[in-house]
Amino acid sequence: MRLRFLFVPVVFTSLAAQAGGFDTGPQGARILGLGGASTAYIGSIAGMVANPGLLGQWADSVTRVSIGGMGQVRRSSFVGQDTYQRTDQDLVVQPGGYAFATYGLTKRLALGLAITTPYGYHTRWAEGWEGRAVVQESQLNTYFAQPTVGFRLNDNFSLGAGLIYAFGQYSQSRVLSQYDDPAALAKFDVNGSGLGFSAGLYGRSGDNLAFGISYRSGVALKLNNGTATYANVPARDAGIYPASTSFSSQLNLPNSLSVGLADRITKNLLVTFDFTLTGWSSLDSVNFELAASGGAPGRRVTNSRRYDDALAFRVGAEYQAGSKLTILAGANYDESPVRDEFINPELPDANRLGGSLGLVYQLTERLALEGAYSFAYGQKRTARANISNERLSNISGTYRTVINTASLGVSMSF
Repeated sequence: MRLRFLFVPVVFTSLAAQAGGFDTGPQGARILGLGGASTAYIGSIAGMVANPGLLGQWADSVTRVSIGGMGQVRRSSFVGQDTYQRTDQDLVVQPGGYAFATYGLTKRLALGLAITTPYGYHTRWAEGWEGRAVVQESQLNTYFAQPTVGFRLNDNFSLGAGLIYAFGQYSQSRVLSQYDDPAALAKFDVNGSGLGFSAGLYGRSGDNLAFGISYRSGVALKLNNGTATYANVPARDAGIYPASTSFSSQLNLPNSLSVGLADRITKNLLVTFDFTLTGWSSLDSVNFELAASGGAPGRRVTNSRRYDDALAFRVGAEYQAGSKLTILAGANYDESPVRDEFINPELPDANRLGGSLGLVYQLTERLALEGAYSFAYGQKRTARANISNERLSNISGTYRTVINTASLGVSMSF
């Protein structure tokens, strides 16, 4: 088995390395059913997250609210390069949710608020698996709040902008496998927040064709409250692994540029298209500041990432099957920004091909029930541990990943 790890900063390598594929998917059941193609879609107020320019189209006397829950299961399998042993991740559900509201101040000006959980995962490998020195269990949760203002220029064009406040929590545990005691563990917990913004434009030509353009800035999560704890470490190494120490860092979530089209093919059929470029190359490296503790001095650890920007293509369809029932379907392809040398068992990332289905049932004129499900399959990825790079913790082998996401919510207006 080829396994390389740097004992103290290994958690930081993992935290940075998985930042290419921990998005939880489209926020909102209706948007999930469309495969995420929502930059030019005004059928749901959840679209203002993808394009704040849509908000101006809801500058009227109607107050709209949409709330719901989400659940995502990511499962990866690993086959060791030398052992040929297969290990499957434990089945765990990453919960999420969303809440959207819009209110028209005037016939041209509207206010909106979006609360979402756009990034997150929960990885747990079987106890005793061969990569336990890299990661045993880890979890990331994020919460975004986006107050937004939209302005309708005329009946066909509107623009909008929003402020993003993000809060994130991260935890990880791993085994200190250089010791014979399997209870020798390292655990890490950290949280932090950051600010960003988004802006967008929406337009349409007549009643059939619409377009949208939006930009979302990156968000720098300042992780200033980190705590590292070590358990069951021999007394001779207490200076290397103190019982508890603090650390701080910054994780840069990427910017994105999206362009979308929506075309009403028939009276009952609408087709939407999205193209998104995500600037993952901003995550070139991550610096970690370790506080002095006991006999160990404070120091900086730098980890190179060298991520690539990534493209995503999405297409969705909405079909009005009756006066109360709407059927949704979508497909998407997402590139991975993570290079082979940075594939890591904490969250193996890969180019993904996915599909989705959804239903909207109009319970009353002002109340609708929305549900959707999506499935994504990641291509096979091979990780190769670099024995000459002590700053990169990894294990050699191959990964396959599948992602299942489901969402259920309600939309209302009054």
